[in-house]
Amino acid sequence: MAPHTGGEPRMGGSCASAWPLGLIVSLFFLWGAANSLNDVLIRQFSKAFALRDWEAGLVQSAFYIGYFFGGLPAAKVAHEYGYRAAVTVGLCLFSAGSLLFYPVSRGGGSYGGLLCCLYLIAFGLAFLEASANPWVKLLGDLHRPNFGSVALNVAQSFNPVGALVGVGCGRWFILDGTELPASTVEGAESNAALREYREHEAALVGPPYVVMGLVVGAVACAFRCTRFPDTAASSQGVGEVKDSLSWTKLCTSAGRLVRNRSFGQGVLAQFFYVAAQVSVWSFIIRFVQFKVPGTDEKAAADFISISLCIFILGRFVASALMCVIQDCVLLRAYAVLAFGCCGIAARAGGRLGVAAVCATSFFMSMMFPTIFSLAISSLDDEDREVGASVVVMAIVGGAIAPPIMGAISDASSIAAAYWVPASCFIIVAAYAHCTHRQSVVGADDADHDDADADQEPGDVRAPIVFGHRSGQNEDEDVD
Repeated sequence: MAPHTGGEPRMGGSCASAWPLGLIVSLFFLWGAANSLNDVLIRQFSKAFALRDWEAGLVQSAFYIGYFFGGLPAAKVAHEYGYRAAVTVGLCLFSAGSLLFYPVSRGGGSYGGLLCCLYLIAFGLAFLEASANPWVKLLGDLHRPNFGSVALNVAQSFNPVGALVGVGCGRWFILDGTELPASTVEGAESNAALREYREHEAALVGPPYVVMGLVVGAVACAFRCTRFPDTAASSQGVGEVKDSLSWTKLCTSAGRLVRNRSFGQGVLAQFFYVAAQVSVWSFIIRFVQFKVPGTDEKAAADFISISLCIFILGRFVASALMCVIQDCVLLRAYAVLAFGCCGIAARAGGRLGVAAVCATSFFMSMMFPTIFSLAISSLDDEDREVGASVVVMAIVGGAIAPPIMGAISDASSIAAAYWVPASCFIIVAAYAHCTHRQSVVGADDADHDDADADQEPGDVRAPIVFGHRSGQNEDEDVD
């Protein structure tokens, strides 16, 4: 049973107003900003708390573990109270975690405390993603059959726009361009100037997050007060009794999902894709400074912005290409090309390596929404909300890969660490290849069943799937 979106009338002419739809799209913008700020925090926390690369990678671990644990509660809230209620809860958690950054970052800050704030933010973002992604896909399919994947790609195009704004804010208001040489830091733990420097660097993260928390809180109020069109597949109206998504029903749904092979492959592919994306972007500042010695942190942060611009371009190009190329075919090609870019980044020196890392963003651009759409496309209304949340939980891949990448960087070099995302892209390409083969085999089976329909007049599936009566092909030769 599909959840309510708020109990308002179904989509019609008046429901296409810019305000409610703009609010939905703003969610993609907001979580893009929150995600991209992590890449700046990794650099900033490395300075404020003297972290090694693998320790700095825990920023992403805390963030994406929050996504993981927020997935199933988000599904329950979305099913019982509707997409709008789930989004409102998520925005409140997002706002609370952002506002807590200010007190936790004062007085030298607490690295563990700031990681807890990131966890709370991501827990709220899980509610947003678990609701907004299927909401937009449903809107697209209602507009035109099988248009949901394209609609989701278009909506997701606003995600990197938010990420670009987030990186810009981090560059101007968090990174201050002050970097102490290693010779100054070594053996100077008791130096008062060093302590003051680290306290200052830790405190810089507070004000931008307070502003973000206030903005998110305002959006939460807007969602609470705005009437949205009912895009639910059910015919329930306001005041009608809904079935509760109990934990028993949730586990039953989860059991069906486990037996769904194509869905399981999609979840695995999403896990490795997010691992690759987070790994590529998390260490861009570190990578640029390694490949082009003498680059200051603000100039290196500009390459995150460049990567995001390329990502935006790639998303719109992919949305256009998917109108003429099957989504899984395009996904396979993009994954192979992303692997090649990471390989060049790992092996090439200087600006060529930096250019390869930036180019990877073009090919990553369509992967998340496409994998998401492919993974849930085989699910019915009863399992869609739980399935969407499980796909969101697969984002935990972003928690595991960065510390591994950081450990390789500490042991060898940051360039060698880029083989980690390269390996992940190979798995995404394998998923896309398998999905394409399954679609081809399914089409061949359909043609075979169509040809043999006259031999199985009792098969009730024939008139449903192929749109003709059993025995329609009686005059055809049968081997």
